[in-house]
Amino acid sequence: MIPYGRQSIDEEDIEAVVKSLKSDWLTQGPALQKFESDLARQCNADFAVACNSGTAALHMAYSVAGIGPGNVVVVPANTFLATANAAIYLGADVRFCDVDPDTGLMTTETLSAALDDRVRAVVPVHFAGQACEMDAIERLVRDRCPRATIIEDACHAIGGTYRDGTPIGSPRYASMVVFSFHPVKHIAAGEGGAVTTSSRQLKEQLEQFRCHGMTKDPEQLRRPDEGPWYYEMHSPGFNYRIPEAACALASSQLAKLQQSVAQRRKIVAKYHDELGGIEHLSLPPRSHLKTSAWHLFCLHIDYPALGRSRTDVMASLKDRGVGTQVHYYPVSLQPYYQDRYRHTEAQFPGAVSHYRRELSIPLFPSMTAAEVEQVVSAVRHVLTSKSNVKRQVA
Repeated sequence: MIPYGRQSIDEEDIEAVVKSLKSDWLTQGPALQKFESDLARQCNADFAVACNSGTAALHMAYSVAGIGPGNVVVVPANTFLATANAAIYLGADVRFCDVDPDTGLMTTETLSAALDDRVRAVVPVHFAGQACEMDAIERLVRDRCPRATIIEDACHAIGGTYRDGTPIGSPRYASMVVFSFHPVKHIAAGEGGAVTTSSRQLKEQLEQFRCHGMTKDPEQLRRPDEGPWYYEMHSPGFNYRIPEAACALASSQLAKLQQSVAQRRKIVAKYHDELGGIEHLSLPPRSHLKTSAWHLFCLHIDYPALGRSRTDVMASLKDRGVGTQVHYYPVSLQPYYQDRYRHTEAQFPGAVSHYRRELSIPLFPSMTAAEVEQVVSAVRHVLTSKSNVKRQVA
């Protein structure tokens, strides 16, 4: 069975982790410092603050942006739960905007309808590895909501670029950019996350929030420094620290990021060449081949026209050794948010259209040529073989 995503761990990664385990540090040591420095350099950012998950990174970023009760955070309806949930943790309200039905991305048109004076943060999500049009989004937010902070959710997108060629993660268009290092992401740390920024003040606030809100900075202490043990807490934080072994693994993976993304693009090019022209099937934009980090390869299938349900198609692909996944059921329609805000499908036609057609097929850098061919053959067979068609149950 070929899964839709898989971590790629080699001997260099293993050696890096073993070395960290043999060192004097298991947390908050030199491996953390190295990874943060390497990540900031990769992203053309002044600072990177690593933590133990992408969810923690979102929570940290929203908190230091001052998000709290009475504020509104705008997120796209097509994203993972954490993008929205992190605002709820802080007592803020979430306002969902619709997305382009073909890319699954926030656009200036969908965002514009969600902006008003209560908005204090806008969170574009670079879904599947493709960057939103950040230059246009930044201009819109600055014009309509000048007090709002832009925080990019780039958990799918490290290694990609914006339209102007700047690496995703550069705080060129946003105050902060958030990453995830979950096993199926481009950099696997086991679990991990990070925030990049060019603001020293935000960097220091992120570091404090990551470690219970503690500070030893002499300039911030309210009482005289009593010695090297002394610290203060001016506002509560969380224990979001990331272990040294995870940082060592992440640094090792980061060193191979460009090679990894190049391999993903090679596989994507093959998919475009071999799957184009199939009836009832649409592929993600080929124009993004050199800019997207290609975390996901999202097929759009017109299931009613095909005459098969998505469940049936997924089962047929599984029978041929190909695993698939669906990204995502609109977060705005999840029971919690539907109950809280009384959302309906009609409010998010783009996200609903994307969800109803979407199917993610395998894409990860360690895929062999034979595995890629297996996926292509299975998709072509399942979507074109008339003998396999099973009419949907009404």
